[in-house]
Amino acid sequence: MHGVPEAIGYHIGIPTIVFMNFVAIAILALLSFLATRRMSVVPSGMQNVFEVLFSFVFDLADSIIGVQSKKYYPLFIGLFLYILTSNLMGVIPGMVSPTSNINTTLALALIIFFSTHFFGIRKKGLLKYLDGLCHGVPIWLKPMMFVIEIISELARPVSLSFRLFGNMMAKELLLAILALLIIVLFQSHGMLQKALSVVPLVLQPLMLLFGLFVAFIQAFIFTVLSIFYIGGAVAEDH
Repeated sequence: MHGVPEAIGYHIGIPTIVFMNFVAIAILALLSFLATRRMSVVPSGMQNVFEVLFSFVFDLADSIIGVQSKKYYPLFIGLFLYILTSNLMGVIPGMVSPTSNINTTLALALIIFFSTHFFGIRKKGLLKYLDGLCHGVPIWLKPMMFVIEIISELARPVSLSFRLFGNMMAKELLLAILALLIIVLFQSHGMLQKALSVVPLVLQPLMLLFGLFVAFIQAFIFTVLSIFYIGGAVAEDH
């Protein structure tokens, strides 16, 4: 994509995916404002939605990491809400999911990659942390296992980024193909082709529902894997 198409009378001149990232951040900022402007003991509306999502992510982190997970709450909830918002943008006509671009998903994966090792080293110290990568392995096997662990660690951001990117891209391509089929078949002159346009027309709302499901599941998977990685880095070796 070369840039955002002309909107409000002039060319914005920035890559589409960068613009969509700004839109995702703006949406989250607006929803956060709406959720917190009139907070009450008995939540309702947007406050209730946010509290459910916060509890969901925090309980997930507590069950995986334990009591020390509170230190990492901001990272986990920020990651989940941003990915979920970005994923959902793709089901809105005229918008693109930032997470359907490999640059966005790789950036998110690298944040988790560096955060994992930063938190691990900060808690255990460099030498103890590196030794923990080969914990329980006979000393003569440690050099080989250390190399294997390094390769495994480097593979994590690749798998995280490509999993999210692939699923979001596939979802948007399917929705675009169905929309194109509806237009092409309906504009054709043959009665059979016009009748066949009903098929993608019926499938479109089903795909939108499926897109909502995929958007949530992929945000959940990315977040839970991130929690596992950080939890493993800061856990005490036994």
